[in-house]
Amino acid sequence: MPVFRNGSFTVDLALREFQVVFQDWQVHVTSTPAEAGGPAILTCVAPAALKEHASVAAWYRDESVLPAADHMSGSTFIVDDGWKLIVRSVRIEDSKAMYSCSVLDSLTGDRRRSTPVNIDVAPMSVASAPRSISHGQWDAVVRRGGDVTLPCLVHANPPPTIT
Repeated sequence: MPVFRNGSFTVDLALREFQVVFQDWQVHVTSTPAEAGGPAILTCVAPAALKEHASVAAWYRDESVLPAADHMSGSTFIVDDGWKLIVRSVRIEDSKAMYSCSVLDSLTGDRRRSTPVNIDVAPMSVASAPRSISHGQWDAVVRRGGDVTLPCLVHANPPPTIT
């Protein structure tokens, strides 16, 4: 049986006003050239203003979705909050595959998929000089006291030992 009580209460509403400008946007993928056996980095690129409220929904190889949870153990892993896909140990055959990403705008629910691109894979040379393929920072969220694994992408002939 419900209980009714007399009294008064106050409701304080905080209203926020947002101005939203709808404009068409596109997403595309850039790819670093790679040498067979070495890594390649693909970057999902969206307008800067969109990135504040958007996220990469998926990466694709041909028409197959690449698993996001396979950060360090598989042939690919995703970093930088999903905006970068690293393909390790690329093969000449990988240059025939088409890679794309899809981005989800959390304000509008709009999802866009990039035009597919392929990786430019050159044959491995015997005397290849070391080179850097990525500059800048990658973001990672780690709980205090937790473990973190940082990717170390090295390609050399003979293969190096990393400790």
